[in-house]
Amino acid sequence: MVNSNFEPTDAAFRTAMRRLAATVTVISTRSEGGLRHGMTATAVTSVSANPPAVLACVNRSAALHAQLGLGRLLCINLLHCSQQRLSEVFSGALEGEIRFTEGDWRSDADGVPYLADAQANIFCEIEALHAYGTHSICIGRVIRATSRSEVAPLVYQDGAYMCTGPLSDSNK
Repeated sequence: MVNSNFEPTDAAFRTAMRRLAATVTVISTRSEGGLRHGMTATAVTSVSANPPAVLACVNRSAALHAQLGLGRLLCINLLHCSQQRLSEVFSGALEGEIRFTEGDWRSDADGVPYLADAQANIFCEIEALHAYGTHSICIGRVIRATSRSEVAPLVYQDGAYMCTGPLSDSNK
């Protein structure tokens, strides 16, 4: 039964989603012309462990969206809690290739840009794209992944950046 007191408005949905904490990522790729592209994203999650796959939701108005296509390679860089500035840079503080002057960016053997000191790097090949509303759902088959030994991801919740930490034994 549907609760008649609930009105599914855009504002109510946005308010509810602000309660969902998400690891901050920068999705990066290289165009066929060799230019690097990247954007900050929090709508990223695992899809399957076998085969290993992730999904990312990308707004169709984002510059990175034009670089998405079946078979294209990208990297999902999970940011470390010390990398808030990178999130801001790739959220629009800087534009285009100049964004890659911030941080320790390198390229793998395929030319995919990745953040060398990220919390983790997940390299993918795009296997599916699905349009939905204002976004495209991009599903990538994981080719390889790397992780820092320290676990301290940058998290975004309720309009603010934060770091996570274990609960004390008294909270268990």
